Amino acid sequence: MDFKKLLNNAENNLVNHRRILHSIPELGFEEHKTSKYIQDELNKLGIPFKTNYGKTGVVGVIKGGLGEGRSIMIRADIDGLPLTEETELDFASKNGAMHACGHDGHISILLETARILQSLKDSIKGEIILCFQPAEEIVQGALAMIDDGLFEDYHPERVLGLHIWNQLPSGFVGVNDSAVFASADAFSLEIKGRGGHGALPHLNIDPIVAASHIISNAQTIVSREISPQDPGVLTFGKIESGFAPNIIPDSVSIEGTIRAYSQDVRERIYSSLERISKLGAESMRSTATTEIMYGAGPVVNEQEVASWVRDKAREVLDPSLVGPTEPVSVGDDMAEFLQRIPGVYFLLGASVGNKYPHHNTRFDFDEKAMINGVKVFLSCTLDFLNN
Repeated sequence: MDFKKLLNNAENNLVNHRRILHSIPELGFEEHKTSKYIQDELNKLGIPFKTNYGKTGVVGVIKGGLGEGRSIMIRADIDGLPLTEETELDFASKNGAMHACGHDGHISILLETARILQSLKDSIKGEIILCFQPAEEIVQGALAMIDDGLFEDYHPERVLGLHIWNQLPSGFVGVNDSAVFASADAFSLEIKGRGGHGALPHLNIDPIVAASHIISNAQTIVSREISPQDPGVLTFGKIESGFAPNIIPDSVSIEGTIRAYSQDVRERIYSSLERISKLGAESMRSTATTEIMYGAGPVVNEQEVASWVRDKAREVLDPSLVGPTEPVSVGDDMAEFLQRIPGVYFLLGASVGNKYPHHNTRFDFDEKAMINGVKVFLSCTLDFLNN
């Protein structure tokens, strides 16, 4: 297949899409303009679609002209962040929201992939599901789409997705055999004692001292209870207590985050935190209540699928631009799809040599890298359906 001919004008299309989308960022479940843009583009291409998956999600379907066959889903997240952009780009957003995580690029790559696949549909057997997912930044969109019947209406056998990553060389395609991103959970601790005069501590039960013991002892969870081969993160990020320097308070509130690259480590960190908190509080005559707010699970690739994606990527890219990457301890609800369907989430390097990472008000990425995302999606999709 002549990829050069297929990709004629693709780079211009990608840039045009990206700059329009970049100028109209919207927050999770509020992506009305973005969703309308996607729908308009699919209409232009003659691709049928359905809406109202996760409120603002859009699902298009390309059915091959060679009849029924296998089914593959490609996913792109579509929401922005509550940031005021400071990039000074000509197409910078001005509405108090910002595409500071590359989702404008993700949408553009999937739209351009859809255009090319639609032009080839008469030579394709099976179907391609185009999943434009809302609300990734608040890790709720994937599950909302599933709850709205995504996998009752469609039955993909594989799922693919990518994340633009401006900390990797431009055009590099990072495909891991297992973990890509970590789980992203929050927790809260409420430690209750008995307040009173700071000069009479023996008449009180000091929750601050109990909290300090719990925080200190919890540092042994990752260092002494989790294998060094299975990284995890336990961070205490917020502590609230007290009213005055001479008053022992009644309680202490603590909040933090747990990150892990496997479900087993995720559960073990939480279980150990609950144990240490309960026993630590009791040893200081206080009580501790632990609550976990589960977010996205770990994003873990299927090893066999990852090997296949690397092979297909090397067929259309310089092989030196394809390989594994270090897992990153951020979260992404692509995990919800990968927990249900074998698939791969790969990183697309897009460094512009700047120092502004994701979720920064000056974040940007190299637009020239987007074409490699299209190439990999095309190579994998056509091989999966026709071979």
